[in-house]
Amino acid sequence: MSTLAKENREAANDEGLKDDLNLLKEDMATLRKDLQSAFGSLKGLAASKAGDGVEKGKDLVQDAGDHLKSARADLQSQIREKPMMSVGVAFGAGLLIAMLGRK
Repeated sequence: MSTLAKENREAANDEGLKDDLNLLKEDMATLRKDLQSAFGSLKGLAASKAGDGVEKGKDLVQDAGDHLKSARADLQSQIREKPMMSVGVAFGAGLLIAMLGRK
């Protein structure tokens, strides 16, 4: 009778293990779905932030271009107003660069 009782306990243990294994599989499937959802959300957030960064970059480039055009126009007007001074400044800058290049 003791062998029959052992076999019944082993069968009950096997059934319990199978049930635990099935529950574990279900939990893993749920976890996988949750992780996929979370990564999908992160992907969308990252794409949104990257798009915002690109837009900000475009705005900065546009602003820099506008400032450069303004500075160029100011420089041209100063050269037209005082051409001799402009030639002197250019000559001095060239001389300075040449002296620094010799060393």
